[in-house]
Amino acid sequence: MRVCILLFLLLIASVGTSAQPAADTGARILVTIHYDALDQMHGDAVERYHRPHDYGAGPNADPVLDALAKDYGIVRSGGWPMRSLGVHCEVFSVPAGGDAAAIATRLSHDKRVDSAEPLREFQTLTATGESYRPLQHALDDLDIDRAHATSRGRGVRIAVIDSGVDSNHPNLSGAVKAQRDFAANDAPAPHGTEVAGIIAARSLQNGGIVGVAPDAELLDLHACWGTGPGSGPASCNSYSLAQALDYAVSNSADIINLSLAGPYDPLLARLLAAAEARSICVVVAAPPTADAAYGFPASVASVIVVGVSDAKNPVSSDRITAPGTDVLTTFPGGRYDYASGSSLAAAHVSGVIALARALHRLTPDQIRALLAEHAPLSAVTVLADAAALR
Repeated sequence: MRVCILLFLLLIASVGTSAQPAADTGARILVTIHYDALDQMHGDAVERYHRPHDYGAGPNADPVLDALAKDYGIVRSGGWPMRSLGVHCEVFSVPAGGDAAAIATRLSHDKRVDSAEPLREFQTLTATGESYRPLQHALDDLDIDRAHATSRGRGVRIAVIDSGVDSNHPNLSGAVKAQRDFAANDAPAPHGTEVAGIIAARSLQNGGIVGVAPDAELLDLHACWGTGPGSGPASCNSYSLAQALDYAVSNSADIINLSLAGPYDPLLARLLAAAEARSICVVVAAPPTADAAYGFPASVASVIVVGVSDAKNPVSSDRITAPGTDVLTTFPGGRYDYASGSSLAAAHVSGVIALARALHRLTPDQIRALLAEHAPLSAVTVLADAAALR
């Protein structure tokens, strides 16, 4: 049996850019400036600005960015217009020996700057291990079979911001409606495929598994990376996550699944506020400890925090819980495996929300209240109560 581990986040002194997020070892700073020309962009021009490799800041932003680079002794590394916040976001490299945190603090007081912060790293919250407990016991725990008689999540769009999804897996064929790579083709990790399978695996006549919301649509937003199966946690940073969140908010996601944790990040918090303003349900995995260094995005009031219902060390009683131990799910390469962690619990709840939102356009606050009322969580009861709120 493989050793099961909790995946923790470290605040790093060296992370990468959108072009080389996992391999580059230089310190980075994320800077946003107001970009008035953004609203004047239309059509193909806007789409090009989502591709970091052929992106240009534009005539209005370039002089400001160049001046900031000169004044603070830093180097521009790439960026993009963040449409959901109406700002331009740029990554700056800090020369060897430079103090990224100190420079970011100085930048944040510059009148030309909207915000500045050191680039932070995040990691997914799951663990894998071989086990032969009854197949998909979590579906029985959540009463999913009966719920599917009422809803299968049709028409609901779920953004999986994670380590990439193997859309060629038989159970995920047709589930992924859009894919974007914000990790610059760095090595994917199995975590994203595991989360996607729990949420929306399609039924197969010849076997496999079924997801909680098998008719939902997935947005595969590859923002985390690893070095291959069995190599440890997938990592993300605030730049890759900001790009993915911006895409999800700007492209009408109904639900965002964030099965990861890290330190507080003000730019990501602003993007989560933008999601809330558009009535997007954001589901996050409960962190493994109460340490503030691992508490974000669970610390944001608007998100739905999910812990493991059958964990040996249960999370706070005021949190929603779902199955997250020895859960059978999809694995890259057309395979299956058992996985454990609050990442999987969050994925189950994203699926249950999709079942409800396919029938009723409830607000995130209404959804959170429904989920909090039921322990243990039952998809059938949630759907019944959702119907009563119409």
